[in-house]
Formats: sequence, structure tokens, C-alpha cells
Amino acid sequence: MNLKMYMMNEMNFDRIEDFLDGDLTESQLKQFEKELLEDSDLQMELDLHMEVNEAIMEQDVMDLRNKLEAIEIPSNPTQKRKLKFLTKWNIAAASLAFIIGLGSLMYIVNNRSSYSNDKIFSNYYKPYNVVINTRSSDIMIDNLLVTALKSYETKDYRTALTLFKKILDKDSTNITGNFYSGISNIEINEYSKANKNFSRVLKHKNNLFIEQSEWYLGFCYLMTNEKEKALKQFHVIAQGNSFYKTKALEIINRLE
Repeated sequence: MNLKMYMMNEMNFDRIEDFLDGDLTESQLKQFEKELLEDSDLQMELDLHMEVNEAIMEQDVMDLRNKLEAIEIPSNPTQKRKLKFLTKWNIAAASLAFIIGLGSLMYIVNNRSSYSNDKIFSNYYKPYNVVINTRSSDIMIDNLLVTALKSYETKDYRTALTLFKKILDKDSTNITGNFYSGISNIEINEYSKANKNFSRVLKHKNNLFIEQSEWYLGFCYLMTNEKEKALKQFHVIAQGNSFYKTKALEIINRLE
């Protein structure tokens, strides 16, 4: 076992052990995960703890083998055969437990780093439900919006986009029209167009769809293979207090 050697931060020791044992409170866990994303030294210390734990598991198997081999062998042939069988069984069981544990750890590590953009998208993306948050001063736009959202609800995204376009031709800053156009464009794989829709929503700052647009914009970058922009976008979400914060942290961990 090739362990990295460097000085441990004593203040982090207990927190890392509590993290690995699942003993952190919800608020402590959030704070720890935040620091883990920002502090490379803390990440290295966590890796060291995990490697030490693996080494201890391996040493436990070796100690068990030594202890079992040191047991006095009885003279009775029947008892001797029974002890020999039990010795082999215990060593095999301990070795198997170690192999399973190590295999599970390797699966988690490899799985964490092998998440593709498509897999993250399929695991975390889902279209947003319909919410009509504002009324315009234009009755025609209101009527078009209602009709467009009905098409959106029935997953007829191309029809919805045609109707949203009519709204945006009259008012390119319409928040609801831009937001749901963005989702509709994602649904038909037009990620660059969706990007423009969400960017317009974000330019207006104070509106109902800011946090949602930040979230969906991250997926647009993912699906256009702009990984660095996607990471930056999900970091913005992770550093805030939106509904999507925890999921953004999970995605960051799978991308980095």
C-alpha cells in the first residue's frame, strides 16, 4: 500500500473521521463538503484517511492469519482436521471481506470519475413544471402564453416553441416565454438555443426563474461539451443557497 506522506492538520482529523463514520450533523456535512471542494489539502487528508483505513483492513487480515497459525495444534486427528478446516475458513472469510470492501471502494472511486456528461444529464435533468408567474399588458401575449404552456404540458415542445417564438418576437425579454423556450429547446436537443433563452432570463436578475435558469444552463454547457463552463456554473449554484445546491455538489464531485 503506497501511502502519501505529509503533515496532517490536527483540526481536520476528528472531522474527517466523523465524516467517514457518518457522524456529522446535516449542517456540519454541508460545511465539510463545501470546504472539500475548495481546499485541496483537505481533499488530500481525506484520501490519506481512506488509504490508512484500507491498510488497517489489510493488516487485520494478516494479523488474523498469524494468530490462527499460532494456535496450538491438537494431537487428536479429528480435532486437527476440524481446526485446519476452521482456520482456512476464517482466513478465507476475512480475506473475502477485505476483497469485497476494496472492490466496493474501487467501484465507487472509478464510478465517480467515469460519469459521462450524458449520464449526469440523464440522472439529474428533468423538465420544469408549468408555473405562470406574470401577466403582461398585452392580451394577445397572455393568450399565446396560455396556449403555448398547454402544448408544453402535453410535451408537444415543437408546437410550444412556435408559440413562444411569437411571444418573443413581440417582446424578446418576456421571462416566462424565454424560460419555457429554454426547457423546450433542451427537450429537442437544441442546447445552444436553450443557452440563449436562459441567459436572457438571468440578465433580468429579479424574477421567479433565476435559480432554475442557473440550473438548466449548467446542463446546456454539459451537452455542448463545455465542461469548464458547466463546472463553473454548478460551482455558482453550490456556493449559494438554492434548492439545487446539494445536487450541484453531487454533479461537481462526478465531473472533477
